[in-house]
Formats: sequence, C-alpha cells, structure tokens
Amino acid sequence: MSRDFTRRQINMDSITVGIEPTGLARIILTFKADDHMAELMRRVLMRLEPVVDVEVIDLDRSIVREVALLKTNKLSDKQMWDVVREVEKAGGRVLESKGGVLIAELSGGHEDIEKVIRSLGPKVLKEVARSGQVLISREIN
Repeated sequence: MSRDFTRRQINMDSITVGIEPTGLARIILTFKADDHMAELMRRVLMRLEPVVDVEVIDLDRSIVREVALLKTNKLSDKQMWDVVREVEKAGGRVLESKGGVLIAELSGGHEDIEKVIRSLGPKVLKEVARSGQVLISREIN
C-alpha cells in the first residue's frame, strides 16, 4: 500500500488501523491531494486484495481526533505546574507524576496537539507518542 503512495510521490500524513465489529480491519489513511489525485488513489487502493471498499471522506463533514502521550524531562516544581496548566488548558490530563517527571495525555485535533507540543518544546518534552488521526463521518447512511 505504501508503495502505491511512494510511486505517486504522495506522503501519508497518518495511518491508523482498527478492527470493526464485523471483524474486518478499517484502515484510515490521511494524505493531502486534490480531488483528482484522491479519486485516483481510491481506485488504486480498491485493486488491492482483499480490499472491500475505499471511501474518500470529507474532513469538513467528519470528526477527526488524535491522541498523544507526552513524557517530560525531570522538571522543577514551577515547571511542573506550568506544564500541568498548559496540558489542562488544552483539554488534556496528567496521568502520572513521579520524581519530577510528568506523563500526560492529550486528545483533539492534529493542529491543537501540535500547538501544545511546540509550546512545550524539546527542553520540556523527553518523549511523545501519537496515535495518528482517527476519524468518523458525521453523515448518516
């Protein structure tokens, strides 16, 4: 699958896989392309075995979220409170605090998470793990 994107010089922004209640795997690929290229990639992916369906989803008609886990370097008490404030302001929560190191969870839009990561920066953050974007269409079928 990734070879098909590479051949056409398209970068995948994220890939997420989950199992549906039917037992089928749902793969969510996000990438930037115009309508023509998106349709071409839909047709290319439909030819793969054993693909059942390929759906191009309009992000404006979908709910899109990402989860990130953040681990800090060892921080002073003041730095810890600043990080807690920043994480909570973004709707996240602290999962663990031990020995001056915080582990926090954020969920939201890709840009919202990027903003928090940029604001904390490499001096504060030691490690970041991200889920990739997951989405679901708002449309009722």
